[in-house]
Amino acid sequence: MLGRLGASVYRARWAVIVVWVVLTIGAAFVAPRVTSVLHGGGYTIGNSQSEVAYNVLHRAYGYRALTFTVVFTAPPAHRAQLPAAAAQFRRRAGARLGRKLSIGRPIWSPDRSILFERVYSAPRGDFGAGFSDTLESLLPGKPIHAYLTGPPEIFHDMEVVSDQDLHQIEIITLPIAAIVLLLIFRSVVAAAIPVLMAPVSVTLALTAIYFLGHRVQMSIFVLNTGSMLGLGVAIDYSLFMVNRFQEELAGGRDVGDAVARTVAMSGRAILVSATVVTIGFFSLTLTGVQMLSSIGLGGSIVTALSLLVALTFVPAILGVLGPRINLLPVVPPRLLQSHVWQTIAYFVMRRPVWIIGLVTAVILILASPAAHLHVGVPGPEILPKSVEARAGNDILNRHLGIANREPVLVVAERLPGTPLSTAKPAAFQVLDRVCSSRLVAGASPVPVPNSPKQIRSCDQMLKQMQSARTKTLTPRSKRVALLSVFLAAPASSTAAERYVHMLRVAPPPQGYRILVGGQTAGQVDFDTCMYSHFPWVILFVIGTIFLILLIAFRSVLLPIKAVLMSLFSIAVGYGAVVFVFQDNHLSNLLHFTSIGDVDSIVPVFLFSVLFGISTDYEVFLLSRVQEEYMLTGDNETSVAAGLAATGRIITSAALIMIVVFGAFAFARLVVIQELGFGLAVAVLVDATLIRALLVPATMRVLGRWNWWLPVKGFLKGGAGTRGRCAAAN
Repeated sequence: MLGRLGASVYRARWAVIVVWVVLTIGAAFVAPRVTSVLHGGGYTIGNSQSEVAYNVLHRAYGYRALTFTVVFTAPPAHRAQLPAAAAQFRRRAGARLGRKLSIGRPIWSPDRSILFERVYSAPRGDFGAGFSDTLESLLPGKPIHAYLTGPPEIFHDMEVVSDQDLHQIEIITLPIAAIVLLLIFRSVVAAAIPVLMAPVSVTLALTAIYFLGHRVQMSIFVLNTGSMLGLGVAIDYSLFMVNRFQEELAGGRDVGDAVARTVAMSGRAILVSATVVTIGFFSLTLTGVQMLSSIGLGGSIVTALSLLVALTFVPAILGVLGPRINLLPVVPPRLLQSHVWQTIAYFVMRRPVWIIGLVTAVILILASPAAHLHVGVPGPEILPKSVEARAGNDILNRHLGIANREPVLVVAERLPGTPLSTAKPAAFQVLDRVCSSRLVAGASPVPVPNSPKQIRSCDQMLKQMQSARTKTLTPRSKRVALLSVFLAAPASSTAAERYVHMLRVAPPPQGYRILVGGQTAGQVDFDTCMYSHFPWVILFVIGTIFLILLIAFRSVLLPIKAVLMSLFSIAVGYGAVVFVFQDNHLSNLLHFTSIGDVDSIVPVFLFSVLFGISTDYEVFLLSRVQEEYMLTGDNETSVAAGLAATGRIITSAALIMIVVFGAFAFARLVVIQELGFGLAVAVLVDATLIRALLVPATMRVLGRWNWWLPVKGFLKGGAGTRGRCAAAN
């Protein structure tokens, strides 16, 4: 079927090229608008306890979420102008936004060196991020410097930084990829095709995401993750097609037959590979998390379009170029002629058991840091220190100390029918539970303190309750009360999560409902939801990919081996991310701030994506080994020949992936750095230790069991047809 597709594309090659060029030009006008439909956030889980706590407060008190904080600073000589600047900002914001926002009175820091204003809004799914641009335009100019910070501004700046990083990384990676391709193909024309196909695939994908974003909420992370993977996958697929076409021409085939044969053979491997990668991406939609679901949809779109480009646009260009694919040589062929992969292949065949033991030991060592992996939801630290939202929050941390930390919100609701006389005993019971941990640094009756003085110690809270005449847990006119608990540990820490869990599992006072909210509680709810779905993601990915490889290679053991090899790659990726970002190594080189954990989405994302990408290289290697086995019927010879034939091109493809992913490790968003670094290291190990050594060594040991399939009829068209294929060739 794919051979017929290749022949058809060759016959209509000019029409195919025109269609793709027109589509790309049209997409180029739409793709830059994709950021207008992307959203920050995506970390909240509907109907979780943290969300219920927030909604209860809103219904009881008209509680409005803290949306922004505006921090006003000035040199000492101009600090007297800060109140006037704050008042002017408040008037201008009120005139522009009316009642959409509520701006509190200006507040001096305890040392009276900065002034800040709190900005509140009604509960919104985007945290109020839609107000960011308007408020930024209202900030005063010199000599006053005003910082706009808070969750919505952090997400807004994430969008800005993400877009800037993407453009810079594309400028860096494409030239490097072009140099690598020049060394692979030895000619400018051959190297140019994969480089040109990458922006085509990414541009079309971003356009598709733009239209999809009008119907489905898409995360801002789609921009970087989709582009990162699109660049790598599109170049890889085109690279394999160009390489096979050159081989077919060198073997004496005419241009039409070479195109058809390229699509039939490399196209089959690419089709299986793209299916596997798409499954990996699609599995993210099973997590129950909107942000990961949108990334999964975006990645699936990028992979599908890269496949279409590789199977139609690239063959059409190859058909037009023909032997001119080798024009403008830059490296004499004799300088790149090497038998290194053949030497490696036969070295592996002679010492398979020794290689399996050594490589497995190295992989286990590299993966060992993953044993203490801890995940968390990022805060302002996700941004570089130079970004305004991060800088403003850092200023508040210095001047407000613990009062600027995210508290644990303990919401007590008196149930209908519970007498008011029970409130005081209930209050003591709740306070006793809240203060039972040494982690508690203090508490406040207000959700957002403006000064450390508003935070009282547990002893002070107890004395105040004992001295009050009618102190109750809930006011007479209301059934809901709030206690903001400030911890000595960061909100994303394991200790803070254990504290929230302790409060939630404790039995509430009789006649009361206790809800625990705030950032830490929201993080616990997010992780619980996502990781409760993670086993289903794992089963879906492994089961589906196993079936695809079973059908593709007519073997039971090869898919099992492929799954195990992919798990090795994933473990190495986890270990690398934990070692660098959680354990705080290379922070000076990569310019990030470690908070002692890994972003919650990273392990799930790496599993789904790496499983597809690592299987990608397995497919290309096994496809060539299967070709040789169908010709010779000799396992050892076919494995050695397959490795010798694909080693250079797989390593080259992996090198391009490493360049692309490695560039994202130098992005300015920590979560993107974690993803890029984890992918780059995993692909490096996968293409060298695993695919070049461990896989062929394992196949050498398994021997003819590689091709074992209990249902013999299922072998039709597979390895059992080696005699007829040999005759045909």
